[in-house]
Amino acid sequence: MTKFIHMINNSLVFQLVTSSLKTLDKYKEKSSLIRFLTTPPLYTKDAFLKKSGLYSLLSKALSTMARPFTAAGAFFDTYRPYSKISGLKLPKAAQDSSSWRTLSGIRVESALWLMIFYPIIDFFLRKIPSLAFLSSGWDELLMVAILLAWPVQMAFRDRLHYRYTPVDLPILIYIGITLFLFFMRSWNLSLAMEGTRVYLEYLIWFFIGSNLLQNKKQFYALMKGIALVALIVAAYGIFQQITGIETPAEWVDKAEAGIQTRVFSIVVSPNVLGSLLIPFIMITGGQLLSSHKRWERWAWLGVLGVLATCMIFTYSRGAWLALGLAALIFCLLYNPRLIFLAIIGAFAAIKLVPGIGSRFSYLFSSAYINSSQRGGRLALWQAALEKFKHDPIFGSGFGTFGGAVAARRVPDGFYVDNFFLKTLAEAGIIGLMAFVWLLFSLIRSGWAAFKSIRDPDLKIMAGAILAGLIGVAAHNGVENIFEVPMMASYFWLLAGMLLALPMIEKTPEK
Repeated sequence: MTKFIHMINNSLVFQLVTSSLKTLDKYKEKSSLIRFLTTPPLYTKDAFLKKSGLYSLLSKALSTMARPFTAAGAFFDTYRPYSKISGLKLPKAAQDSSSWRTLSGIRVESALWLMIFYPIIDFFLRKIPSLAFLSSGWDELLMVAILLAWPVQMAFRDRLHYRYTPVDLPILIYIGITLFLFFMRSWNLSLAMEGTRVYLEYLIWFFIGSNLLQNKKQFYALMKGIALVALIVAAYGIFQQITGIETPAEWVDKAEAGIQTRVFSIVVSPNVLGSLLIPFIMITGGQLLSSHKRWERWAWLGVLGVLATCMIFTYSRGAWLALGLAALIFCLLYNPRLIFLAIIGAFAAIKLVPGIGSRFSYLFSSAYINSSQRGGRLALWQAALEKFKHDPIFGSGFGTFGGAVAARRVPDGFYVDNFFLKTLAEAGIIGLMAFVWLLFSLIRSGWAAFKSIRDPDLKIMAGAILAGLIGVAAHNGVENIFEVPMMASYFWLLAGMLLALPMIEKTPEK
């Protein structure tokens, strides 16, 4: 092993990569563009917001609303450990003030576990006939329950406060622009409401993730939960490959030889599965690099191998490329020398699995281009651009083109397989610019959060999450990933957690 590492360190390719990275580091220090991209603007600063009249007004309103709950919490706290109302003697553990406040209700942050297990819960609700009625709305019911329970319980604990992040203001501005477009172009109110929901509803998970994350102990537990879900999802996908599960004909081009099965595990399609595995793989890789025990590192390496194998069997080119981008970013954040190993791993995968090479070679063939222009992605993208030309400023209206709502409710509707082009057609230049600006603000603030963390293990996990989010965002360039409730919910929940990490770094682990 030592000889192998020594051989790599002295190889021409490794020396070239190392020298290039050193040059890049020197450029970053002098580049005004890099400083602009990585420095959060003034309006994201907490101090800037607190000076505004809107902040003062909202603070007073929330404080007034919270007084009854705070008073109730103080009242119950006064009557511990013997309640004059019930006459019930509380256990010794409940006599402590903090314990008593916990007994006022189940901790609302525990609901995050239901979101972590989203794919599994959703799968079983869809498969069990008696529970099928919950499959289309259980996540929305969970969201509403959290939003109702969180302020009440926090007030009972006398800890009601809102955790402001640098992305809050961009989200509010984006919501305002989206609502403006909604009222401008809603010729069919029902259709527009369903189409607008895709852009606004799942943002709520960002606020839930940023406020319900309490400390590092809870965070690491949730990340282990994600790894467990990832292992289950990926193992089932590999099982489908082994058993040769039937694959719909439209998932594989007839001109493409050698690909018979594309696994989808417990989610809706191979492309969605590939997108889901991007953050899963990055988080598992973060766990591997932040582990300090040998047996833990071997265990995480095994999980990573299962996830990577399942990713290969999705045969999703878009997901592969997005994962490559995420891995590149993570290597740059953690240790640029890992890029060399990542390149070796990619070439090894191509050699060991012939289907990978054939998928990419077919992508650049004349047969694929002709097929795509007739009825594939290129034809769909051209249709989106043609739709955009009819109303380039405000778009055709939410729900009218290129997505799940249009495919279901609009005559001759279809998926455009590019969420950004779909947004351009439906919301025009204004809508697309607002959405891209929101994603840019998130990545910029995520980078700032990563840089501010001092705990090395937590910093690795922050880098892994940030890289995974960028990978999923990039995958939307060839798929409508943000239209999938599971993916959009995961994306914004993880984004909220990422921006909360600097705030919980020194929080006591109770």
